[in-house]
Amino acid sequence: MYGFKEDYVVVEVPQSGDIRKLLKGLTYTSEAFSVQVYIPEGFKTDLGSIPQLLQGIFPKDGKAMFAYILHDYLYYTGILSQFECDSMLDEAMKSLKVNWMTRKSVRTGLALGGWVAYNNHRKRSRK
Repeated sequence: MYGFKEDYVVVEVPQSGDIRKLLKGLTYTSEAFSVQVYIPEGFKTDLGSIPQLLQGIFPKDGKAMFAYILHDYLYYTGILSQFECDSMLDEAMKSLKVNWMTRKSVRTGLALGGWVAYNNHRKRSRK
């Protein structure tokens, strides 16, 4: 069975700023990639990189929050290609029963600009 092992996520939310810190690890099992990904306690994430204007329609802290944390971790570590990271995000959102329109909108946003974040992480990891 694929999906997240945990039923809830524990994050530290600062008084200001957009970065949250995972206070308890998170485990995702992917059906398509036949892997289990563990996101460790202490990992920092901005959740979904959703423009402020669209956050009322696509909230960062809604059902998809687990999937956004997974996606940030995958981009950060570079253990998969950008396409694979984006595909696993979609699979994770499906496992969370995120609606089709939200999934399609997120994938469209990633197709337009996700490469910037993915490549920036690769440049940092090379240093």
